[in-house]
Amino acid sequence: MKLTIKSFVFILLLLSAETADAQGRFDELLYRVPSSANSLMVIDVKAVHSSPLAVKEGWMDRHEANFVNEPCILPPESDRLIIASQMNPNQDFKQAWEGTVISLTEPLSMRSIARAEGGYLDEIEGQPAAWTPSDAYFVSFDPKTLGVMYPAHRQAISRWVDFGRENRTVKVSTYLKEAVEVVDGRNTQIVLALDLKDVVMPHRLQEALKESDLTKGKESKQREWAKIISGIRGITLTVQIDDAIHSTLKIDFSENTAPFGKDAKALVLSVLNKYGVGIEDIEKWKASLQGYSIEMKGDLSTKGMRKIFSLLELPSSKFSSLKDKTPAADDDTQSVAKASQAYYNSITTLLDDLRNEFKTNQDARRTMSSVYLDRYGRRIDRLPILNVDDELLAYGASVAETLRSTSVAAKAGGVNSGVRKSQNRGYGNYSYQYNGNGYYNGRSMSSVRTQIGREEQGKSTKIRFNNWKEIEDASAAIRIEMTRKYKVEF
Repeated sequence: MKLTIKSFVFILLLLSAETADAQGRFDELLYRVPSSANSLMVIDVKAVHSSPLAVKEGWMDRHEANFVNEPCILPPESDRLIIASQMNPNQDFKQAWEGTVISLTEPLSMRSIARAEGGYLDEIEGQPAAWTPSDAYFVSFDPKTLGVMYPAHRQAISRWVDFGRENRTVKVSTYLKEAVEVVDGRNTQIVLALDLKDVVMPHRLQEALKESDLTKGKESKQREWAKIISGIRGITLTVQIDDAIHSTLKIDFSENTAPFGKDAKALVLSVLNKYGVGIEDIEKWKASLQGYSIEMKGDLSTKGMRKIFSLLELPSSKFSSLKDKTPAADDDTQSVAKASQAYYNSITTLLDDLRNEFKTNQDARRTMSSVYLDRYGRRIDRLPILNVDDELLAYGASVAETLRSTSVAAKAGGVNSGVRKSQNRGYGNYSYQYNGNGYYNGRSMSSVRTQIGREEQGKSTKIRFNNWKEIEDASAAIRIEMTRKYKVEF
């Protein structure tokens, strides 16, 4: 078929219109994201739910048994959403705040949200709102736009409502804005982006490069890498879902990445593990250097996706999944059994995700994922509890607390290691230790620092194994008790 100039121009105009539409379709949500945000997760919910994998696994099913089947919490009443946060990567991704803006396909009343969440109605800056026990505030910006902020800082919510009412420009950084524009619903349905400009602390980078197996003893390489890493712009994960989950991880710098050479993949994996956000899936991905970026591509498992997206997620799904539910009558053991099964199965799914963190002695080669332990503990806290057996709720609270205590132990191991290393006296490349009479030249600084690291890792490992045994024992006991009590399999 002959392509005329007129037809060619028409096609170009059509493609340009589609591109412009894709780039601007999240702007109304972005207008409500404060400039202090340094991380975003952007999701085309409609496109995710219509993907072959989501249909096959029933991600959109509102049944209680699917509370954690979906890798990230996506209310079926939405078509698009943005989760934004200001987090500190240098402090285990601690969040100053987390805000979600949801485009709704059907209105959700604050009354139904408050009832489903077990909270109460409120009004903030003239807008209907609801406080919830999951330490979040819901606010209705308009009938088709819902806002959720965690933690439930009422004054911060008030200022957020005011900001969104007046603002009509995108305030987030250029890096985050560019990431948002990648989501087109066809090739990419989800993007998770973290703006890392100026986040690198020079003294920590210098110490890390000196201790890294990739650069240890190579001062010129350390200087060259330090210059590139100091200029990091950010990291972006894009996700395409069809019958599998395909992902691209892109780390962007302001300097050319060629000096990383064949060590690029090892560098990325070591940094992710050091910060406690590594997952096994990424270890299988292929890496390449793309000018000013390192790019890694591969598939994500549902478990891996659930881990990654626990970094940024809605503080609760109860407002959607329980909006039509009512408390069970005193003699309605069937409803209690059904809700309790769903709760128990949800915890089991989350523990299966973390099982390898506890059962393998991986501290010898990587930092334990303390961040995921903390986030999963929080996710258990946020599970729907309506009609769930009280004894089972006590078990869930105990598991969540144990995950958090394990996370704290893993973090403490790193802190204690750092303190001991800083207190270690040295001159040149040698460590001087006090023997009661005076200082003596014992061993090289590097060997002493290595020993300190292993000792602190050993303490964390012991706590981890003990805590996992407690979880396993409690899980077995509660399963037996619930099965006996309700005469159904747990």
